[in-house]
Amino acid sequence: MEEADSLPMRKIEQGMLSTPWIDRFCLIISILLAYFSSPLISNYFREYLGHNSDLFSLIFLLFLSPFIGDFVSRRITNYIHK
Repeated sequence: MEEADSLPMRKIEQGMLSTPWIDRFCLIISILLAYFSSPLISNYFREYLGHNSDLFSLIFLLFLSPFIGDFVSRRITNYIHK
């Protein structure tokens, strides 16, 4: 049986950043950006949703942030591992 890596697209080379760390870093940055941009988005939604706009914008941005973090980390990983 052929030996396979446990995670796809994970290169192990000296001097290269490991992609799980890039994934974690991008996820943390995207969550922080979602948290700090939530009041700005909330002001936009306030006219449509009223008092629920704060909660809606925070939940929406926290739901969206893993997808944005994954997108950015894949771009960084593809750039590093050319």
